[in-house]
Amino acid sequence: MSEYTEEELLRLHEELYGILEEIVRVCSKLGIPYFILGGSAIGAFFWQGIIPWDDDIDIGMTRGNYERFLRQAPAELGEDYFLQWQGTDPHTPFYFAKVRKRGTLFVESKFSRLPIHHGIYVDVFPFDRVPDNQCLQRAHRGLCNFLNCCFIGKELWMWRHCGKCEIPDPSSRPWLPCLMTRLVDALLTKRAVYRILSALQACFNRWQTTYYNMVLMPRDHIAVASIESPQQVRFGRLTVTAPSDLETYLRHHYKNLRRHIPKQEQQNHRPALLSFDTKA
Repeated sequence: MSEYTEEELLRLHEELYGILEEIVRVCSKLGIPYFILGGSAIGAFFWQGIIPWDDDIDIGMTRGNYERFLRQAPAELGEDYFLQWQGTDPHTPFYFAKVRKRGTLFVESKFSRLPIHHGIYVDVFPFDRVPDNQCLQRAHRGLCNFLNCCFIGKELWMWRHCGKCEIPDPSSRPWLPCLMTRLVDALLTKRAVYRILSALQACFNRWQTTYYNMVLMPRDHIAVASIESPQQVRFGRLTVTAPSDLETYLRHHYKNLRRHIPKQEQQNHRPALLSFDTKA
C-alpha cells in the first residue's frame, strides 16, 4: 500500500482535529468525561498534537460515560458527524464506537466490502475495571477476545479455518477457536453477542481494582486514579483531557517510548481509498 503524501497527511490531521473538536464540544455540553490514550497520548506528550506520521485519534471513556455518550451524543452531534456503533450501524465489525465525518472516505481494505459508514473517524473506546489477579485478568481478556471474534465473524470471516477467509491476509488462529466461533455465530444473533461481550467486559466494574482497560488489549492499563483525576493537555489547536500521570502511563505500556522513531518503524493505517470530499 502506498504511503501518504505530505499534503494528504496534513489534510487528514485537520479533519481528525475537527472531529475531535466536535466530540469535545458534545462531551463538555453533556458533562461526559473522556481521555486520550495510546498513540494520541504519545502525540500529546512529545508533540502536543497528533504524531506527525499518524492517521488516527483514540479516546476512551469509562463504561457508564461511554454508554451515556452512545445514548445522548447522536442528538447533539452536528449534521456533519455520525456516531457509528452496533446500535446505529448494524453491520459494523467494531465492538467500540467511531465518530465519523460525513462526506469523507477512509476505506480500509479489510472492511471495504462491508455496507457500513466509511468516513474519516475518531475511535471511542469503552474502558472497564480489570482484576488485579493476573490469571483472572488473562482469562477475562481471553473470553472477551473470543466473543469479539464472534462479533466480527457475523460480518467478516478473517481466519483460515472453518470458512472462506474474506481478507487477503488471514489472521493466525487455531482450528478449534474458529469452530467454536462458528457455533456461537450459528446460535446467537449479532446483537446478542454484542450484549454478552459488553456485559463480560464490564463484569468487574463493582470491584475495587487498580486499573481500567479496554479489556481486549493487555497493554492499555490506565490507573483508576489517573482517570478519575485527569489533567488538561495541549493537542493541536485543542485542549483535551488526559490521564493525570501521562508519562507514567506511557512508559508502563510503551517500554521503548521515545520521540525519534526510525522511518521503518513508523506505523499508520493508510486506507485503500481516501477522500476528503465525496461530492468533489
